[in-house]
Amino acid sequence: MESIEAHTAVGSPSWRKPAEPDALPDDPVLREWLQDRGSLTRRLRDAGKRDFSLSVLGENMEVASDEDRLLLGSDDRQVYVRRVRLGCDAMELVFACTLMPRSTLLRHPWLKELGERPLGEALGDRESVERTDFEYAWIPSDHPLMSDALLAADTTSGGLWARRSRFLVDGSPILVYEVFLPGLSRIGAC
Repeated sequence: MESIEAHTAVGSPSWRKPAEPDALPDDPVLREWLQDRGSLTRRLRDAGKRDFSLSVLGENMEVASDEDRLLLGSDDRQVYVRRVRLGCDAMELVFACTLMPRSTLLRHPWLKELGERPLGEALGDRESVERTDFEYAWIPSDHPLMSDALLAADTTSGGLWARRSRFLVDGSPILVYEVFLPGLSRIGAC
């Protein structure tokens, strides 16, 4: 599995705020999914009529890029990285990559014990969780973030739309990248 540090080696995508030009796709269904501030897990569960799936692709300590460390507000070179795919109705719809500095894990060791439980559900059970505004980017298919996100049949698009944001759990940062896979537009706005 590629190191998150490879983000800067290839060149970082142009992350944009929603009001910036070309921050979001033209596809209204995909745009709605990207901008939804509610629980992505809950929405996928609703779309799949309870046929929700989460596949853990990997959980490892890895070297963080300078950009990710800046976003996390952490000096930790090593971060805990969790990669998952979310889906419903036997379709993989979202790839998520979560980065947690050691300081966050020391305060919240339960974050390493999520297993098949979605991060969003685990955080939704807690009272002192804040989420920052989203930033959006078109991620080219050769970018390291895409290595686990793309299915072989999906490479024809040349890339995929993604969003990122930070969660603060009692002030401890977690950085989440979510890449929206092509099947999402096909299931429609739920």
